[in-house]
Amino acid sequence: MNRNEAKQHIGKHVVLNHGKQGTYIAILKDLKLKPNVPWRAVVEIIGVQSIPELFHETVQNDLDKVLEENELIECPGTRIEPLNEPFNSNYTKSLALALKEKWDQIQEQNEQTETLMNYIQHELRRLKCENLLFEGNFIYYQLVKKGNQFFIYDEQKKEALSIDGCPFEFEINVNGNWVPGIYLHDTTFEIYGGKQVELQHGSTVRLNKTQFDPYQILLNELDEASLTALEKALSKLGIGHEHSVYCHNSLLMQLLNSFENKDFSGVNFISYANKNKQYVLQHHYERSLKDDRPDVTYDRFEFTSDTGERLLATYATQLSNE
Repeated sequence: MNRNEAKQHIGKHVVLNHGKQGTYIAILKDLKLKPNVPWRAVVEIIGVQSIPELFHETVQNDLDKVLEENELIECPGTRIEPLNEPFNSNYTKSLALALKEKWDQIQEQNEQTETLMNYIQHELRRLKCENLLFEGNFIYYQLVKKGNQFFIYDEQKKEALSIDGCPFEFEINVNGNWVPGIYLHDTTFEIYGGKQVELQHGSTVRLNKTQFDPYQILLNELDEASLTALEKALSKLGIGHEHSVYCHNSLLMQLLNSFENKDFSGVNFISYANKNKQYVLQHHYERSLKDDRPDVTYDRFEFTSDTGERLLATYATQLSNE
């Protein structure tokens, strides 16, 4: 837009191209005209057309750079253009749509990346080198004995951890292949089919890092029937575990912070998202750990979507206190 055209747009809607900090709908308030100096414009922000560029390491700072409603900006005249269509929205709605557009762009990029990764994985599988993809997903330990106790030793961290009562599923090397194994006692692990395998002092075992994820830990803690109830609810909503975005696992925190308490209750908060909707899950739970009989378990899964859709699923070994 040249300065003569700009004079005709004072008081009208224009588009402000703010470079890497986004594009905005604004009202052209005034022109700064000085001889032999490039003219400048003063605009008032009334809407958002696109948000600033986002980077992983600075995403919150990037979002903080979004210009605010009614903010006055002085900029070079070359940064404004006429708005070619009516602006019938408001600042909040336009910002929400700009964020949604960015979400869709990132989602599409992720899908394209996933497609490429699948091709690469297929090629590595053909070369019988697929294992290279997953090496970084594991933590390796040596099985060692100190006194009468057995430990797993992390060479990198120089840490020895007791393996007795460890709740995680290990992988052990059997005839050159890594297979899932549950620790029993001493150097004995149980693998598929109930077969027991004896390892030696210094043998290498490994743990998949996904077992340390709060969401995965929660799934591992659920009874089989309770997990089935959760997965049926997810299926009805058209989502799965792969759509989990965030998990606040308060049960895990209670279990870690209290070794004597045997009664637990509270709520876990989990969010899911797919292309079309976002969901929040409130997982109400009760646990009563018993020494002489099966534990008492109660789980209630309450889903709410961003469109107001709700779904309830419940599992209990006996009636809840609620």
